[in-house]
Amino acid sequence: MAEKDLQGSMGRLDALARGFQNSYVIFAANELDIFALLEQPRTAGDVARARGLSERGTRILLNGLAAMELVVREGYTYRNTQLASEYLVPGAKNYQGHILRHMRHVSENWARLGEVVKTGTGVQAQGQARTSEQLRAFILGMSDIAKMTAGELLPHLDLSGRRHMLDLGGGPATYSITFLNAYPKMRATVFDFPDVIEIAREQVAEAGLGDRFSYITGDMTRDDIGSGYDLILLSSIIHSMSVEENRIVARKCYQALEPGGLFIIKDFLLENDRSGPPFGLMFAINMLVATPAGDTYTFAEVEGWTREAGFKEGRVIDLTPQSRLWLVEK
Repeated sequence: MAEKDLQGSMGRLDALARGFQNSYVIFAANELDIFALLEQPRTAGDVARARGLSERGTRILLNGLAAMELVVREGYTYRNTQLASEYLVPGAKNYQGHILRHMRHVSENWARLGEVVKTGTGVQAQGQARTSEQLRAFILGMSDIAKMTAGELLPHLDLSGRRHMLDLGGGPATYSITFLNAYPKMRATVFDFPDVIEIAREQVAEAGLGDRFSYITGDMTRDDIGSGYDLILLSSIIHSMSVEENRIVARKCYQALEPGGLFIIKDFLLENDRSGPPFGLMFAINMLVATPAGDTYTFAEVEGWTREAGFKEGRVIDLTPQSRLWLVEK
C-alpha cells in the first residue's frame, strides 16, 4: 500500500476510534448548560463563574467546542454557532438537549458492548434499571425528536375520515398532539407505562388539548389496549421488542381496530437482506446494548407479523433516510 493510502486509511481509522471524544464534549457542555450562556460572547472566566466551574477546565472544554465548530472563538471570547443556537439552547424551537442526555446515559451501556455481544442481552436486561432522571431524559428526548419529525408524516397521510387514534407506546404524546392539531375532529388515547403517562399528561396540557385525550396505562404485550379505534400509530417501538412481542402487539392492534381501521408502524426498517440503511444497522447495536431482545427489523419481518394478525396487504412510505412507514388496514 502506498504511503499516501496508508496515511489516509490510518486517519480514517483514527477518526472512527476517537468518535467518542466528540460525543463526550457535547454531553458535558449540554449537562453543564454551557450553550445557554453563549448566545452572547463570553470569556472562559465568565462561563466558569456563571456555572461554578474551574476556569482551566472551562477554557479547555470551550476550545474543544470551537474545534468541533459548535462555538466560535473571537480573541478570548466564545459564542454559539448557528447550529448550537438552533439545537442546543434550552427553549429553542428545535432544542435537542433532552435526547443528548439520554444518549449520555446510553453511552455507559455501549462501553460494555463486548460483554453484551457475548451474552446476547442488553445491560439493562441484566439488572440495570433506568432511574427516574434517565426515564424523563429519554421521554423528553423522544419529544425533542418527534417535534421535528411528526409533521413530516402528515403530508404522506390522509386522515380526514379518522376519528379515534390510539398512540400506542406514545411516550410524550407528541405525534398524537400533532395529529389532533391537524385534524380538529379527531381524539386520541395514549397507551404507555404509568410513569410515562404522567409526562404525556404534562405535554398534552401544555398543548391545550386535555379534553380530547384519554389514557391507558400498562404493558402493551400483556395488558388490554382498548378498542374502537380507527387509527393506531406505533412509532419507534418495534425495535425495542423481540420478534414474538411484536407478533403479539400486531395481533392486539388488529383486534383493537374497527373494520377499515389503519395501522401505521414507523421505525428504522431495514432492507430484507439487512444491507442497510446504515443508520438502522447501527441502531440495532443500540438495541443490543440496551434491551433484552430488541433489534431493527426488515420489511419482510414486519409484513409477516401484520399478515399473520389478519391485516390486508401493506404499503411502504420512505419518510426519511432513517425512518420508514408500514401502513396496513383491517
